[in-house]
Amino acid sequence: MNLSAFQSNPFRHYLVCIAIALQGVWIQRIVVAWLAWDVSSSPAFVGFATFLSFVPTMITGPFFGVIADRIEIRVAIFSNYIAMFLVTLIFIVSAYIFGINKISLVLFATVIGITASANHPFRMSVAARLGYKEQLSSIIAITTLNFNISRLIGPAVGGLLLAQFGPTQTLWVTCISFLPIILLIRNIKIRPRDVNAKSHQHFLSALRDGLSYTKRDRFMVYIFGLTVCVTMVGRGLLETLPIIAQGMFDKGPNELGLLTASAGGGAIFASFAKAAGKPQEPGDVGFLGIVSSILVPISIISLGFSRDIIATAGLIALLGFSTTFFATTMQSAAQLQLTDEFRGRVMSLWTMIAMGGGAIGALTLGAVSEIIGISVTFITLGGITSIVTIFILLFARPSGPTR
Repeated sequence: MNLSAFQSNPFRHYLVCIAIALQGVWIQRIVVAWLAWDVSSSPAFVGFATFLSFVPTMITGPFFGVIADRIEIRVAIFSNYIAMFLVTLIFIVSAYIFGINKISLVLFATVIGITASANHPFRMSVAARLGYKEQLSSIIAITTLNFNISRLIGPAVGGLLLAQFGPTQTLWVTCISFLPIILLIRNIKIRPRDVNAKSHQHFLSALRDGLSYTKRDRFMVYIFGLTVCVTMVGRGLLETLPIIAQGMFDKGPNELGLLTASAGGGAIFASFAKAAGKPQEPGDVGFLGIVSSILVPISIISLGFSRDIIATAGLIALLGFSTTFFATTMQSAAQLQLTDEFRGRVMSLWTMIAMGGGAIGALTLGAVSEIIGISVTFITLGGITSIVTIFILLFARPSGPTR
């Protein structure tokens, strides 16, 4: 495993604080999903609430990417986590005073989505500059592993807290988890950009430059196409697990925690496999990246046939593994293709595709499940995804130079 990133003191300090913050983010996500089912008992509303948590990434994410490329990134991260802290705190206070209903949950999910759309490009930009350029591959692998460890621990802890204390009290943990990164980030030492930011450039011109940079690179277009196809249903399903826990098996928060933790367990295994494997080469997604893109829809089809909660947890773990390995491969391929000048803008576009695809997938899964049933929906959408993914792999892969 490439551990060169740990030679950087700023990266080590950042990693500890961001690990704590991510635990809170995953706890928050499971609370929102649980509340969506609790106030509606509707797969469609669960999908809608999840969609609202992610759709701002498709709209505001690229604008925050421009900001990430042109302002002091430490100030951006600090302001973002302050906003995340205040949003959660306001919802908690509102729940105590007015209670929780569909309208308040919709508002909370939407504002979470807006703050998250800023967090993704800010976090990717700052992490890449916490060490030397030679350590970038290690930084990507370790931060991805950290993200997926939180994906395992956070939902499990969230499920236990939900069962013992209820959703409002559980959200206090999310608030507290943001404090370490807020206290650290203003004074952390980061590497200067490898080019000067064009702060004088018009905002929309900077946004167009990032889009043009992406469109000119055939390999980036290939990455983006695969990402939107695979994550639409794969990520969408992982974000709507209450549909399975409660809609298919009529189970409670403990079983929801089991399913979400299973996804996290598969994700951690994928992160270790990725970090321990051969360093990724620029301009290539590798054989295992291709295999993982096929495993995602196969896992979803299999879930449509599952009738046992333990077997389902195993399939969710496989889906978590394949989705994470695929996403890590695509993110690494994109990061290795970029310079600091365009990193924030292009990665915000990639995040828009990855998260936005998940948002549309969650909305589609919820709506279609309401009409034709959950199992049939998984089989149908998994089959369609398989066909489209194979088509992209066979006919859209670039050959020769990618520029």
